[in-house]
Amino acid sequence: MNGGEVARFVVSFLEQTGCRIIERSPSHVVVKLSPEADRALTNRPFYWSFVDRTGAEPETMTFAWHFEPPGTPASSAPGASAPAASSSASAGSAGTVPASSPAALSGPAVPGYSFASDAAGTGIAAAIAGTTALPLPGGRVLTEYLHFGSARLHQIFDYVRQRGRNVLLFAEPPRGARSADPFSRAYTAWLGVNFKVAFECDMKREDLYSWGISLATGVIDENFGERLKACKLTARLSPEIRLLMSTLKPRKGMARLEAHLERKLRRGDFSWAVEAEERRREELERVSHYYRQLIGRADSEEQRRTLEERLKDREAEIDRQFRPRMTVTVINCGIFHFPGID
Repeated sequence: MNGGEVARFVVSFLEQTGCRIIERSPSHVVVKLSPEADRALTNRPFYWSFVDRTGAEPETMTFAWHFEPPGTPASSAPGASAPAASSSASAGSAGTVPASSPAALSGPAVPGYSFASDAAGTGIAAAIAGTTALPLPGGRVLTEYLHFGSARLHQIFDYVRQRGRNVLLFAEPPRGARSADPFSRAYTAWLGVNFKVAFECDMKREDLYSWGISLATGVIDENFGERLKACKLTARLSPEIRLLMSTLKPRKGMARLEAHLERKLRRGDFSWAVEAEERRREELERVSHYYRQLIGRADSEEQRRTLEERLKDREAEIDRQFRPRMTVTVINCGIFHFPGID
């Protein structure tokens, strides 16, 4: 993922979790986290336990996330300004935070991060590109550089993966006047599933299948992933649409998709498995020939038993490595409502 892809993903995450975006540019975003995002990202269990027990108004943390390394044209674009931050951000040093502040409850400072204060009088852009900016009310901003492989981005990935395994979404109805067709707003449910098929031996290949099945008609769409990309989805049910009854339950739809995938895989090319089995047998013969010679020349019964145990361990290791196998896993799934009956 490049900086632009990371930025789009992070901004989408912030919007979906209800965070307040204070400032945004192609290369950075300044955001005040929502309680949901703060609980997921800041590792402050004691603070949130205190809030839950006392009912106090939560004070969430504010971050400045940069998607391009300092010094690049994107990060030093003219006119880019942001809330107050410590000038030590570009050097990756951590400032001090008052012990009474919520940020102080998040644990020890991490190298590469910095807390800002009102007294600094400089902006995040000043720390990155040498410009000045107005201070942010509240004054404390944690500055981080998000890139593919960074700990914070993987933290967001993990949260999205856990919370996004099952979704319920609706295709947004077209804007404009109501259609004369009374059935134009009738929506039917689809079960969409992302399957991952792993072909494993001493080598490995993974195929992804994004399929969907209509819970109204039972029709299976093998290009369901492209259909999802082509429409805008929302978690809100519009009052203009009505949902038609489904004839299939999601469990039954999943069973049909699994059966369809199994039939497709059975029709596939298994030459890779035949070749892997041949390599497995050759390796077993080679190892067996080597150890049998050593066992025949063993000086004692104890040495012979030791060599036989090593041979069994080596054969088991070869079997695990070379034996061909296929593994099917479900990455995520969801119920999607689309207009019409397909």
